[in-house]
Amino acid sequence: MNGTDEGVSAWITINFLTGSLKTPGGSSVGMLDLGGGSTQIAFLPRVEGTLQASPPGYLTALRRFNRTYKLYSYSYLGLGLMSARLAILGGVEGQPAKDGKELVSPCLSPSFKGEWEHAEVTYRVSGQKAAASLHELCAARVSEVLQNRVHRTEEVKHVDFYAFSYYYDLAAGVGLIDAEKGGSLVVGDFEIAAKYVCRTLETQPQSSPFSCMDLTYVSLLLQEFGFPRSKVLKLTRKIDNVETSWALGAIFHYIDSLNRQKSPAS
Repeated sequence: MNGTDEGVSAWITINFLTGSLKTPGGSSVGMLDLGGGSTQIAFLPRVEGTLQASPPGYLTALRRFNRTYKLYSYSYLGLGLMSARLAILGGVEGQPAKDGKELVSPCLSPSFKGEWEHAEVTYRVSGQKAAASLHELCAARVSEVLQNRVHRTEEVKHVDFYAFSYYYDLAAGVGLIDAEKGGSLVVGDFEIAAKYVCRTLETQPQSSPFSCMDLTYVSLLLQEFGFPRSKVLKLTRKIDNVETSWALGAIFHYIDSLNRQKSPAS
């Protein structure tokens, strides 16, 4: 299953579990997923301008439960958390560092030296001494990596969104949500947490050396999507004890395709 299909299937799952698909004309919710290699966004636009401004490949016609939806859904390969880490460090996907060179990053503690493995390649990484604050330098580097890589939509400001995977894990790791139950936060909470963690890393290395980088990345990624700092996101792993993954939606997709194949009109 490709990334866009995963995003569509996850959107189906969350809207089925929240009951949004049962009510014709009812308001649906959006979906944000952050994996290791890619990140997905999916929502149902209700503003014509969103449809018209969407780049080619960002809209998917979706027929479910005798209704047709025109869904905004896109998977950004290379902007998942682990791939983003590598890009922020200045590495190239699938390639060892040239001549075994150390990858130096302003997003790591100045005293940090270590190894990090990604896609079966081990990299030597280290922090760097700097005059400015760690968060300030890290945010500048992350902004370079994200520049012109994400399509921004105004409508996301007005759609309720659920966020999964690394969004959940990072928020739980710094106490923004309950690790077991999940919860809600505002986009700006990621930035506040990033500034705090980065400031702490300046003086005392942590057990999670990438925490400053990861939180800064997520904060800026969400803002690149068009979410204001005040935007509320819901983070959860389960609704009514059902996992909020793409799997349930993929089953609906499969059943629906079988029904279309059997239909005399198809």
